[in-house]
Amino acid sequence: MPPKKGKAAPKAAPKAAPKLSQLEKLIAKQKVTEKALAVAQAQLLAKRNSDMLEEEDEEDDTPTLPKKKPKNSSLPPSSDDFGQEDAEALSGLLGTDPVFDEEVHDESLVSEHGSDEEQSDGEDNDVNDQSSEMIIDDAVMKTPKTVVSSRAPKGSAKPRVTQSIFSPMSVRLANVGRRAVRVGIATKQAFPTDHADFAWSAITDAVSKADATELAQRLEKVEGDEVRREQITSYAYGGASQIRGELKTHCKNAVALHGIPSDYSPAEIIKHIKFLTGKKGVFKFGGINLKDHTYDAQQPFGAAFYKAVMSKQWFDSLKSEGVRASSFEAFVDAPVPVLALVTDAMENSLKEWATGVRIQIKFTEEEFGPRCRHHRATLLNLQQKSPTWFAQFQHNLYAKIVSTSNFPHLKKSTAEPEEDELDGVDFDALEASATNTDITDTVEAAAPASVPAPVGST
Repeated sequence: MPPKKGKAAPKAAPKAAPKLSQLEKLIAKQKVTEKALAVAQAQLLAKRNSDMLEEEDEEDDTPTLPKKKPKNSSLPPSSDDFGQEDAEALSGLLGTDPVFDEEVHDESLVSEHGSDEEQSDGEDNDVNDQSSEMIIDDAVMKTPKTVVSSRAPKGSAKPRVTQSIFSPMSVRLANVGRRAVRVGIATKQAFPTDHADFAWSAITDAVSKADATELAQRLEKVEGDEVRREQITSYAYGGASQIRGELKTHCKNAVALHGIPSDYSPAEIIKHIKFLTGKKGVFKFGGINLKDHTYDAQQPFGAAFYKAVMSKQWFDSLKSEGVRASSFEAFVDAPVPVLALVTDAMENSLKEWATGVRIQIKFTEEEFGPRCRHHRATLLNLQQKSPTWFAQFQHNLYAKIVSTSNFPHLKKSTAEPEEDELDGVDFDALEASATNTDITDTVEAAAPASVPAPVGST
């Protein structure tokens, strides 16, 4: 009898393909997109070459027509294959959200000879544009730059003005104007309402003081060209956001002079910030004791950050506006606008800690323009009620600033006046004696002295 056939062993089920993770799916999708883009670019290049060959085959007597711009190829839009949602998902998985620098400030101010001075004309904040990098399978893929800009109201398509559109002489004029705007923002009006008028006034004033014929001629030419004038003033006014952004950076770094954050807990920091930035504006005063929440009411605007910030911003190097002979007096003679702007920037920096941790608050004209006007009114009130004290305070502040600088000409400007060398002279007596004295243009020759006779002569 043939042996019984045993039951056939059940066939093993085919192994299911491993499920792809969301990250792997996104990577695969990106590779497909890149391949499609490469094919489309190759087709576009071939079409361009074909068009060029056809043009070369045309008869010589045929007038040459300008080349047509190649039409956009049928590239798949990024949203079709690897869209914004996918990019955000990939960014979330990898933890590679765009990273921004803390501050925006210009490290290379323009020289007296009109060298390049490019800077973002955006809103006064401490965010810098950056691009992040994601490493995938040993390949580096850069995410698009995230641009943070508030140069114009939403919906405005006004382009940014750069030096590239100017002639060399216009570049020089634009840079002179930009420096003048920076000085004007500090010493006249921190947040002007009419940007164009403010910039143009700063430019014309600077040119008139420069005593430069070529600049004056260029200014006259620009004044008659509405388009060029708008471009020059737009570029020059970029110095406003530039200097406010730099000042905000220095104030942010000077928050530590108030003892924030130190070793305090977030809850303690919240209490201290409320004390400093409350209605009395304690942060402006000297003699602050953060632990006991006390301060010296007889030291208005006596906080240590004023000297520290002003020294760093305006008296730090030969490029600093306060060091220039042409603008030093403007700073010394305008303590109220300067102090108001510094106070405003420090208040902004302190309020960033209002939640116990630092959260950036943009130094915008809309929010901090009114605060700056408030601080200015407080200073003017103090100056009016205590003029002698305020004059002494002003002198002492600048004397302390320049005493730590390396610029001898500044120290001479703030030195105590020398003793009056004419003290004790009776000026009335001098005048009276002058009326009784004949003044002549000639001096009578003295009679020749008698010569003794030689010895032995008769």
